[in-house]
Amino acid sequence: MKHLALWIFIIFCCAAAPSQAAETLSLQGSWTLKSAVYTKADGTVIKLSADDLKSVKILSKGRFSFVTVNKDGSFSSALTGSYQLNGDSYHETPQTGSVATMLNKTYEFKAKVEDDLWHHSGMEDGMKIEEVWQRLD
Repeated sequence: MKHLALWIFIIFCCAAAPSQAAETLSLQGSWTLKSAVYTKADGTVIKLSADDLKSVKILSKGRFSFVTVNKDGSFSSALTGSYQLNGDSYHETPQTGSVATMLNKTYEFKAKVEDDLWHHSGMEDGMKIEEVWQRLD
């Protein structure tokens, strides 16, 4: 009986303990930008919603890709590269894309997922970024 109780306890602990693999998988999939607030160094605030532009980001096995189009359907930007998620720290390194100034730099963000929403915040080239992405799949 002691051994059975011990095995049940071990199985419960292993199942309840978050693993690095589970954390990495929590962002995998496709996301659409729901809203964003960008605060420039001079204090200028830019607020965007899904009505202003369409952006889709796909994450899979340490790689990311996103494309953004303007409200009128014209191309805005696209980037692809690698990402890492360690706890709530999300690092993104664009390696190819339409924004040359962002390539081969690593950007660090805080990531928080609640239900189907990914709250993404941090600094990017002197601008404070606050984005909310909604899971598509």
